[in-house]
Amino acid sequence: MDYFTDKTEIKKRKELVQLMDDWKAIIRTKPQITFSDDNKPYDAIEYFNSDGFFPGYFKASKRILFIGRESRYNSPCYSNGDRITTELDRFNKGINPNTSSYWRRLLYIVYGIQNNEPSFDTIPEAKAILSEMVKKQNYGFAIMNISKYSNDSEYGATADFALINRFLSDSNNENKNFIKEEISLLEPDIIITANLWDGNINFSQLEKVFPKENCKILKVKKGIASMWDYNLDNKKNIKLIDTWHFSRRGNDQQLFYDPIMDFLFEKNK
Repeated sequence: MDYFTDKTEIKKRKELVQLMDDWKAIIRTKPQITFSDDNKPYDAIEYFNSDGFFPGYFKASKRILFIGRESRYNSPCYSNGDRITTELDRFNKGINPNTSSYWRRLLYIVYGIQNNEPSFDTIPEAKAILSEMVKKQNYGFAIMNISKYSNDSEYGATADFALINRFLSDSNNENKNFIKEEISLLEPDIIITANLWDGNINFSQLEKVFPKENCKILKVKKGIASMWDYNLDNKKNIKLIDTWHFSRRGNDQQLFYDPIMDFLFEKNK
C-alpha cells in the first residue's frame, strides 16, 4: 500500500530513504556481529532497520519526534527493514495499542499535544486514537531510534547497550553525522527522548548529536523528566524532553503524560 500521497511528504520520504541508503552503505563495510542467541556471526546490515515519519507529520501544527534507543524484532529478518511501513501495515490490520505501554503512552502524548493539553481523564483510549489516525491516514508524528540495529534477541527485554554503542561506532559519525542529518530532515518542533542519558549509551556519541553548547536546560521534574531548549545547527530551537523509556513500569499519567504536558503548556495554567 502506498501510504504517502502528499507531495511534500513524498519528497521528504525520498530524501529520508536516500539518507538511509547512504547509511546502509557504511554499515555494509563493517565487521560481522555475533548474535547473542545462537553465538553465530551475521553481516551488520542484517540488523539495520530504517525509521522516520508517518503520514501527516509535515502537515501537523506541532511536529513531534520520538527518539528511542533501539527497536525490537524489526530487522529485515522479521520485517521489510523499514519500521515505518512495517508499523503502518500493522496499524491498518487493526492492532490494539492498549496492550503496549510504548504505543499507548506515545499515542496519549501525541493526542495531548495536538489537542492542546486535555485532561488525562478525558482523552480517548489509545485504540480509539490510533483508529482515527488510520481512518484519516494522518498520524502527525515521527519515530526514530538512536541505534538502527534491531535487537532481535529472545532475551532482549532490556536494551542491548553493547549493540547500541556498536551501531553508533559503526555509523562513523565523525565523518558524516547521520543521526543529526535525520533529525534535521525531520524538522521537529518537539523531540521526546526515551532516557538516552542514563549512562549506558556512549556519552561522546550523544554529544555529537546533542552538544552541550546547543542545549539549554529549561525545566526539571526530578526523577521523572527534563526539558531543554535544543538548537539544531543554528536552524531552529526545539523543545527536547527526556523521559523514562516508554516500556518502564509505572503510571502512564504520572510518569509521562502530566510531566510532558506541564512542561509544554505551563503558560496555560
